[in-house]
Amino acid sequence: MNKTKNKKNSLAKFVKPMALGGALILLSQSPLVFASDSQEIPDTIDINIQTRCPDIKDLPLDKKNMTGFSHRAHAEKYLPGNNEFAAHPYKDEFTCAACHFGIADAKGITEEEVCDRLSKAIETGGGGKNYKKYMHNICLTCHKNMKTAEKTGGPTSCKECHKKKE
Repeated sequence: MNKTKNKKNSLAKFVKPMALGGALILLSQSPLVFASDSQEIPDTIDINIQTRCPDIKDLPLDKKNMTGFSHRAHAEKYLPGNNEFAAHPYKDEFTCAACHFGIADAKGITEEEVCDRLSKAIETGGGGKNYKKYMHNICLTCHKNMKTAEKTGGPTSCKECHKKKE
């Protein structure tokens, strides 16, 4: 009987720390770790909702290209520590919420089909007719606020972001 009790105690001494260690590893995987995973965030993206999601109602005619947006750099380099300048509050642990308004975690971006998610966001922002204003508010609020604070900010003129379609 003592041998069985000793075996259980020695096994418990091993299993409990392993289980706790595994739980701590899982708990330590904050959204920042997920959000900065090089497999999840593209380096650059082209923003053209009209072409990607043509069924979204009332979008303005897309006359200019928004190509080569530095998606990864925004998430990992430009946004952390700059919440005070953004149009939408966010936390450094999940900077994606600065632009992906209303999204609480990475699953909110990746689980829903892109056009469905964008359609909901555009409706929240006042519908397709207000899309340009909505997007400019997200970007320009932060860029202009950073310049006002004499911090290195992003572009604030049309030509710095957009190129005319050829």
